[in-house]
Amino acid sequence: MKKLFLVLISAFALQVANAQAPVWKKEQIMPAEELAEKLKPGAKDVPLVLNVGPMDNIKTAIPVGRATSVTGIEKIKQVVAWENKNRTIVVYCGCCSYSSCPNLKPAYDALIALGFKNTKILGLPEGIKPDWVAKGYPME
Repeated sequence: MKKLFLVLISAFALQVANAQAPVWKKEQIMPAEELAEKLKPGAKDVPLVLNVGPMDNIKTAIPVGRATSVTGIEKIKQVVAWENKNRTIVVYCGCCSYSSCPNLKPAYDALIALGFKNTKILGLPEGIKPDWVAKGYPME
């Protein structure tokens, strides 16, 4: 009986963990090297970059704070209020892997709900330090 109980609890915990971790589609992710290229001097169609977490700021990024808070989401709404709905917007946190970051999904979902169809998350598979800073990409 104990074994059955442990198996059921383990299965439930795994199901809850999988339900909370978003599965990002390839088209929802902008690779770090692509964003770094778009931020070079003289680049055209520079995306709006939003820092939705507590991490260091990528060059040109607007820090809006943790997207898990009401104030973070409100700040996102203020920042994008006058933006063209077709503009590319890239959100990042970098505290951890983009697959487990708690700040990305609320920010992404808020922007989609506001009508921004070209919203992306920054592809940081491990976090900002190994996937951006260590590669020498531009920081503030």
